[in-house]
Amino acid sequence: MRRTILIAGLILCSSAFAQQNTDEQESGVAETAKSVMSNIVSFGKNLMDGASEGVVDGRKTGQSTDGAVLINTLEDLNKYLESDVIAVTAHAESGCYVEVGFKNQNDFPVRLIDLDSSEAVILIDQDGYAANLFRGKGNPEELTIPSNAGRKQKFYFAIEWDQVREIRILGKVMQP
Repeated sequence: MRRTILIAGLILCSSAFAQQNTDEQESGVAETAKSVMSNIVSFGKNLMDGASEGVVDGRKTGQSTDGAVLINTLEDLNKYLESDVIAVTAHAESGCYVEVGFKNQNDFPVRLIDLDSSEAVILIDQDGYAANLFRGKGNPEELTIPSNAGRKQKFYFAIEWDQVREIRILGKVMQP
């Protein structure tokens, strides 16, 4: 009887140990899988960010066919162009157009690029909330200002015209 109890006790202990070991192994496998997937997602995100930045850098360093300087930063905007809000007009679909004038006093064209990216052109309303440039409605992805000339461009936003406090283009703040 003692022997049976001893054997049963050993079996129960070894079973409990095996179960604990299996839980630890499963936990270890889960942690490893989590780590691997996290690294893969992080690598993919960094790869896409790097590729996107590489495309922009490549565009900016290469010579454009028309000799235009490509800009997508506040520093370059201030260096190459003058800009100001000309008008804010209502649109029938409860939105508005903000017309901005760009003046280029250089002997070469200047092209604003990536205007459809999330921080490139935004409107701030009277309550301090931002609205991104509306896709469509004639909003450009890029805009070329000819040498020694100006260009007017209307940007459409899904905000009432009387709610406009400011527009930001590449970080430059302009009030109507």
